[in-house]
Amino acid sequence: MSNVVMITGASGGIGAGTARAVAAAGSPVLLVDHRADGIERLAAELRADGRQALAYPADVTNEAAVQGAVAAVVEEWGSIHALVNCAATMISRSLTETTLEDWTRVLGVNATGTFLTCKHVVRALVAQDTGGVILNVSSISGRVGLPNQPAYCASKGAVLQLSRQIAADYARHDIRCNVVSPGSVRTEQLRSYLAAQADPAAAERVLVDAHPLRRIADVAEISAVIVFLLSPQASFITGADVPVDGGYTAV
Repeated sequence: MSNVVMITGASGGIGAGTARAVAAAGSPVLLVDHRADGIERLAAELRADGRQALAYPADVTNEAAVQGAVAAVVEEWGSIHALVNCAATMISRSLTETTLEDWTRVLGVNATGTFLTCKHVVRALVAQDTGGVILNVSSISGRVGLPNQPAYCASKGAVLQLSRQIAADYARHDIRCNVVSPGSVRTEQLRSYLAAQADPAAAERVLVDAHPLRRIADVAEISAVIVFLLSPQASFITGADVPVDGGYTAV
């Protein structure tokens, strides 16, 4: 795997894990995140390991910033082949306690950010006439309802349906678009969620017990599936939603 990949939400969690896995597979990577310090450190880490990596601080809800990121990929490496959308935010509140500001923020990052990055990367791929791959990270929250996550569930459902639409529209350009829907994963976001609970240990047990495999995933287990879906071995897979959820949505 040596194609150029743009990864959003790359400063931590699944985004950073995917960046490491994609770079290890031989692909140059553009790291996009609004947290500049995180992606600068990761880019330096990857370059020190002999990989090609460039950090591009950007807010995915800002269309001009997204256009700038795609232009930076093309300027640095001459083309782009793949996009991995990991940028996301979550606010845990009941429907009646969720404010309009909460809703707008979560939908803005998770749904609008995915729309904007897909829009401009697909535009570049069509112009190149080389085909390519879009991989959007959704969640079990896009498949089932979860307590106190109205905005997050809605946003991840939007990611899933947008991805299917892209797959249907752009297959004729040899552009594949797929979704990975993780269950609970040991990330900074999960740690923050557990820390905010009255009894973090009890809250973690609830999460563990909800997955038939009776554990929480490591980031590497998600990034391995993403790398496969980006690869030529997945060349006949498009419009798919791949649950990497320890069996959560099977029961």
